[in-house]
Amino acid sequence: MPESIIELKKLLEQRTNELESCEERLRSVIQDNTDRKQIEEALRESEVKLASRALELEAANRELEAFNYTVSHDLRSPLTTIGGFCELLLGLGKSHLDDQCKSIIRHICGTVRHMDQLIETLMNFSRISNREMTRETVNLSTMADALAAQLKMGEPQRQVNFIIAKGVKVEGDAKLLREVLENLLGNAWKYTGKLEKAQIEFGVNETNGTTTYFVRDNGPGFDMAQADRLFIPFHRLHSREEFAGHGIGLSTAQRIILRHGGRIWAEGEPGLGATFYFTLEQQAEFPTRHHQVAV
Repeated sequence: MPESIIELKKLLEQRTNELESCEERLRSVIQDNTDRKQIEEALRESEVKLASRALELEAANRELEAFNYTVSHDLRSPLTTIGGFCELLLGLGKSHLDDQCKSIIRHICGTVRHMDQLIETLMNFSRISNREMTRETVNLSTMADALAAQLKMGEPQRQVNFIIAKGVKVEGDAKLLREVLENLLGNAWKYTGKLEKAQIEFGVNETNGTTTYFVRDNGPGFDMAQADRLFIPFHRLHSREEFAGHGIGLSTAQRIILRHGGRIWAEGEPGLGATFYFTLEQQAEFPTRHHQVAV
C-alpha cells in the first residue's frame, strides 16, 4: 500500500476520533442545557408554589386574627354583665350575705377582671399585625429612661439600678417599639422583684455591621433548653402564683420585631439572669458611652 494512502487512512481515523469526541461533548452540552432548563423550570414552579403558599398563610393569619378579635370582643359583653351583677349583689345584699358568700362573690369579681384583662391582651395582640406602621426616628434611650421611671413609680420601695445606653436611635414605629421595650423592661422588672438589689440594663452591640439591642437582668434566669418556648403565646416557665402575667408579652414583642424585619432571641442561665436580644431592619446610631440611672 502506497505511503500516501496509509497517511490518508491515519488522518481519516484521527479526524473520525475527533468527530466522535466532539459528538460526545455536544451530547454532554445538550444534556447539561436540558438539565439546566429542567432545574430552572422546577425552581420557577417552586417559587410560584411558595408565593401561593405565602398568600394562603397570610390570608389564614388574617382570618385567624379577625376571628380572635371578634371572639374576644364578643366575650366582653357577658363578662361585663357577670361583673355588674356581682357588684350589685355585694351592694344590695351587704347586710344579708354572710362572709363566705361575700368571699365567693369577690372571687367571681376578681376572676371576671382577670378574664377581662386577658381578653384586652388578646385584642391588642391581634391588632399588632393589622395596624399600619409609621416609620420615624425613635430614641430608644429616652424611651427606656421614661419606662424605668414609670416602673419605679409603681413600686417605689424597690432598689433597682438601671443601666441605659445613651443615644440609641432607630427607624421604626414609635408606639410599637415602645411596646417592645415596655414588655422587655417590664419582664426584667417582674423577674427581679424578689431581689434586694436588682440591676436591669438596656444596651446595644455591633458585630460585623449588625446592630443588636438587648435588655439584661440579674433575675432567676432560665434553662436554655426552654429558650424557644419563651415566645409561645401563653406559655409560662414559672407559675402565675410565682410571677404574675398572662404569658403573652414576649410573643407580642416578637411579632413587633418581625414586622420591623428583625429577630428576637434570649439567653440565660438558672440563677444568673437573662438577656433578651433583638435586631431591626434599619441600623441605629451606635452609642459611644452609657449612663446610669439609679431609681
